[in-house]
Amino acid sequence: MLPNKLAFVDIETTGLRAPYDRIIEIGILRVEDNKLVQTFHSLINPQTFLPKEIEMMTGITAGDLEYAPTFNRLKDAILAILADCTFAAHNVRFDYGFIKNEFKRENISFSSKHFCTVRLSQLLFPTEQRHNLDAIMKRFAIPCETRHRALDDAQVLFEFYQKLQERFSLDELEKMVNKCLKKPSLPVHLQATDLDILPEKPGVYIFYGKEGMPLYIGKSKNIKNRVLSHFASDISSVTEMNISQQIESIETQTTAGEIGALFLESHLIKKLLPLYNKKSRIKKELVAIKSRINTTGYQECFLEPITTIDPNALDTFLGFCKSQKQAKAFLADLAKQYSLCEKLLGLEKTQGACFANRLGQCKGACLGNEKPEIYNLRSLMAFSSTKIQPWPFAGPIIIEEKELNGNQEYFAVNNWCYLGKVGIDAEGNKKSNIDQNVTFDLDLYQILKQFIKKSPLSPQIKIVSPEQLALFLQN
Repeated sequence: MLPNKLAFVDIETTGLRAPYDRIIEIGILRVEDNKLVQTFHSLINPQTFLPKEIEMMTGITAGDLEYAPTFNRLKDAILAILADCTFAAHNVRFDYGFIKNEFKRENISFSSKHFCTVRLSQLLFPTEQRHNLDAIMKRFAIPCETRHRALDDAQVLFEFYQKLQERFSLDELEKMVNKCLKKPSLPVHLQATDLDILPEKPGVYIFYGKEGMPLYIGKSKNIKNRVLSHFASDISSVTEMNISQQIESIETQTTAGEIGALFLESHLIKKLLPLYNKKSRIKKELVAIKSRINTTGYQECFLEPITTIDPNALDTFLGFCKSQKQAKAFLADLAKQYSLCEKLLGLEKTQGACFANRLGQCKGACLGNEKPEIYNLRSLMAFSSTKIQPWPFAGPIIIEEKELNGNQEYFAVNNWCYLGKVGIDAEGNKKSNIDQNVTFDLDLYQILKQFIKKSPLSPQIKIVSPEQLALFLQN
């Protein structure tokens, strides 16, 4: 049965970010039993800046909005016309997400069934290449007095829905509408089949935008479930909204288990530099905090820009920062917290006592008034959370992961460094992938540290001799 109460909705906004941008115009057509029963239209004062490109696209100016009502004044009327309706919009994630966020600012929890007319068009006309509003207007000869104005665009949606009822049988239309209602709202450039073929296995997924631009890389124990969670309709993340507007295709790579997915995700992020993996896109150059013992026996620090980390010198590193400024701020905090000398931390180059000593915060290591052994012990405690931990095994290890269908992956690791992988499929075919350029990687270090901390005696971990490792890497 088709929904007997529908609200065809269109909005214009100050931008694409539902949590931050605001609605400037709303148009709603409430339809009951396929008859238009109520219309709502209003400009809305967004109480924020209106970009020039939005003015050019919509024809709405800042002057038009100056004396328009705010969403706060309109909220009751909007809530009333949407009440008990199935919410329908073209790219419903956008309109529904914005309206939900506007209500959230008013401490109102808004939720309703909703479906996307873009997806409905994709399901009913799978051979058509374009499903935007302009393409639908042309295909069905639907007039629109002013494009990119909320009420006129909402009217197009209602007429499109009426045209569908003329062209398709009730059973066929019901089937497709129900399909839209039951599944997450698709981004406008994806097809339903893109989600249907996603594997329900561990691995990595890559979202691509226009012309194959990598947008986002993620990993999961169940790729399909994780990807679907990105397309939940209650959008509160700017990143999720941006991805939704830009994503055009999805690529997946399965692994035998979680550790393999974590390794692969880290590798692909560094290789492809996806636009929205900002936290994991490590700069090629880091600032290392390094240590040495000076001529008087005190541990002192110095900063060194680096592009690679020598795995044979890990004990000389006290930590890593993204910039000199971040490193100096970090060292200044440690100086206060652990009463360390700012001269020995490399923050001052003064003669005699450091400034903190004159304030009574440094215990006098800069003047030789504190024993080096005591100062160095306190310094060691200060850097305990950032210093690379000693390798907890007597030698190299191999981590094993097995999939239920028989696929196996073996990862060789030594001194926190990834050495390579051997994969064996269900038929026994073996494939090796050996890393020819072994360096220490901070991301992989964190992955391995957490994995080993969680299960240090795991049967997945096997300590091997150098000879066994060499034999493993040869195969």
